Amino acid sequence: MGATEGSGPAVSVVIVNYNGERYLPELLASLRGQTLSSHEALLVDNASADGSLALVQRDFPWVRALPRPENEGFSRAANRGAAEAQAPWIFFLNPDIRLDPHCLEEALAMGESDPAVAAVACKLRLYDQPGKLNGVGGAMNYLGYTWDRGMFEEDRGQYDGSREVLFASAGAALYRREPFLAAGAFDEAFFMYHEDVDYCWRCWLLGHRVVTAPAAVAYHHFGASTRESRSMAWRELLGERHNMRALLKNYQWRNLLRAGWGLLRLPQQPRRKLLQLRNFAWNLRRLPDTLRRRRRLQRARVRSDRQLEHLIVQSERVPISL
Repeated sequence: MGATEGSGPAVSVVIVNYNGERYLPELLASLRGQTLSSHEALLVDNASADGSLALVQRDFPWVRALPRPENEGFSRAANRGAAEAQAPWIFFLNPDIRLDPHCLEEALAMGESDPAVAAVACKLRLYDQPGKLNGVGGAMNYLGYTWDRGMFEEDRGQYDGSREVLFASAGAALYRREPFLAAGAFDEAFFMYHEDVDYCWRCWLLGHRVVTAPAAVAYHHFGASTRESRSMAWRELLGERHNMRALLKNYQWRNLLRAGWGLLRLPQQPRRKLLQLRNFAWNLRRLPDTLRRRRRLQRARVRSDRQLEHLIVQSERVPISL
């Protein structure tokens, strides 16, 4: 499904799937019903064992399936999809999403309103409570802990004005393909979680913008895949592990030292503090690679940390607890 004759698609929709068979029919039906017809769909399947791939190949032949030999995690699979994408924009999607019919059209209109925009965050509502928000763009405190703006709030239109945000959640967001590839795409050391934060932070440092498109609405089975395979505590730890690597790459030295000390002295129960120290150890083992990436980015950055202070909450407090 795609473009007008003689041209390529405007948007490449890249779905990263792992055992999402129960959600895919509704997602793909909502994708087929988009008012923006100029799009292609790619499904990167991380060696699902539940029949996902067979379902798509049988019932949705217009979707280009890209099977992987093993579960590579989100970042690596998403990068594989981006490399295959033919459009100037990539709309990343988790399988446990249903799109409003105007979602792609509204997100694309916002992205094309300014050539400096590299990523567009949709308005995500909770699937089971559609009057409540899953989030409209993402926020982060100076320690690197993140949350979705407006999460669990009643949607009264309080986030309906587009605004700049630190990051756009890759569960349902539009990314401009050229800067995505030029900036190194998602960090494949991140199996899943925090890859979108790290990438969008890099976008800001390199002179791009990330904005919300509140009229681009999608509905999310929040935490469905995490709860089925692991736990929300596991999600938190993985996010923290990757958060530390993002801090190491992206902050200038003064803020990096401030954040590192803040993490070490953060009050936690003994078991949780031990797990945090394990995350420090994970990052220590990868420090040579992290520092190489840091040097490249710091040489290329065009914005200082001070210029991005309005996007990073200068507090240890995280207003959303999962």
